[in-house]
Amino acid sequence: MATLIDQSKEARLLIGVGERDITPPFGIYGPVWGFSTHDGSSRGTHKPIYATALTLRASASSKPAVIVGIDLGCTGDLTGLEDEWMRKHITKELDIPESNLMLASSHTHGAPWPYRSRAEFPGGELIEEYLEFLRSAILNAAREAIETAEDCIITFRPGRCDLAKNRNLPDPADSSRFLTGYNPDNQHLADDTVMVGRVTRVSDGSIKATVVNYACHPTTLGGDNRLVSPDYVGGLRELMSANTGGAPMIFLQGGSGDLGPGYQYVADPAVADRYGAQLGHASMSALLGMYPPGQRLEYIKPIESGAPLGYWEPRDYEIGRDLVIAGGTVGLPAKNWPSPDELQKQLKVEEDFRLRERILRKLTIANFTQGKPEVPTQVFAWKLGRIIFVGISCEIDVGWQQEIRAAFPDYAVVAVSDVNYSAIGYIVREDLCDENLYQAWQPPYARGSFTSIVGHCKAMMSKVSA
Repeated sequence: MATLIDQSKEARLLIGVGERDITPPFGIYGPVWGFSTHDGSSRGTHKPIYATALTLRASASSKPAVIVGIDLGCTGDLTGLEDEWMRKHITKELDIPESNLMLASSHTHGAPWPYRSRAEFPGGELIEEYLEFLRSAILNAAREAIETAEDCIITFRPGRCDLAKNRNLPDPADSSRFLTGYNPDNQHLADDTVMVGRVTRVSDGSIKATVVNYACHPTTLGGDNRLVSPDYVGGLRELMSANTGGAPMIFLQGGSGDLGPGYQYVADPAVADRYGAQLGHASMSALLGMYPPGQRLEYIKPIESGAPLGYWEPRDYEIGRDLVIAGGTVGLPAKNWPSPDELQKQLKVEEDFRLRERILRKLTIANFTQGKPEVPTQVFAWKLGRIIFVGISCEIDVGWQQEIRAAFPDYAVVAVSDVNYSAIGYIVREDLCDENLYQAWQPPYARGSFTSIVGHCKAMMSKVSA
């Protein structure tokens, strides 16, 4: 019989947190949907958007690992490679290797697209200045986190939230294709796991920050919305902060390629706020179920009463203080893709603005891949104590996080998609590769990519946990 229960997974490190408001100026080229009937420029703010940095160090002399949760859809596109431009500057200024920095977009569809390739669109004249501001804000949030780092225990525990629904819906009017929308018949394919982290100061036991890792597309607000918005992440942040003494919350998007809210694509921000509260209460439930930092539940003794009672209580135990970092770029199978010249010709004759948007996205991919047999994709694995952060630079079906978590049951696996994300698109499960499904035909990833990236992630996780 087990005599101890270790429900939470922990590490003890020097941990810092820093946050900056990155809300863009009024009128910037903003929330973009193919079905928008307006010009795409933002006309107000639902809630502020933020960049929140969490830094991890094993000792004062070691280089920090920095993960930044950012309320953006992406940190660039494949034409301007703004993400690469930002990361090169930030890693140089912080004097850290590329493997030590993850810029993790929440993937909200209510924030601006800060792409230089969109400079000619309405509000595009504000993009360059905003990019400079964004880069500076991320850097300053990371510096603040490094400078304020202190001895902390980070604890992770899974919770449950059914906000996320499978979104691969067979078209009721056309059996030859799928719609990207709620499929009530496929809910066994959704994942209700919410991985919740608590950063606690050793000095006084107060909460320094929280982390929420959940897989659900932030697509509550659709094409009629003109407000800059973090989508459901805004309401989640407010609830978590209000219940933890004002501690910052870092949101990390999971493998949500095939997941989204049931009711979405609307213009009413109250719907996003309700979803944020739903996920927030689920996250608080997981947080309140944690034992005090550095303790686990142990069986102590029997107590003879009206019934013979088994008495357990939290007891101190030894927490891991290690931090092992790995990261790199792997090649995944590429599809045959139209050439840039072919797509430019299509663009010249296409008048439907929705189809033009599809061609533009294809063109950015064509310029990036240029007929290469493999698509370069970044993979990260950071092991700290009994926790592993895994990051990938693409969107992916939820089966990815389920597989890597199942392979490492002794760890809390924080599965993060949209890392250093330049809008390249999705990796779908192998059985969906040939379907007429947006997530299958939109990206350059060919059949075999899902199996390959799962394998690369497991190999890197094994490396850091050896």
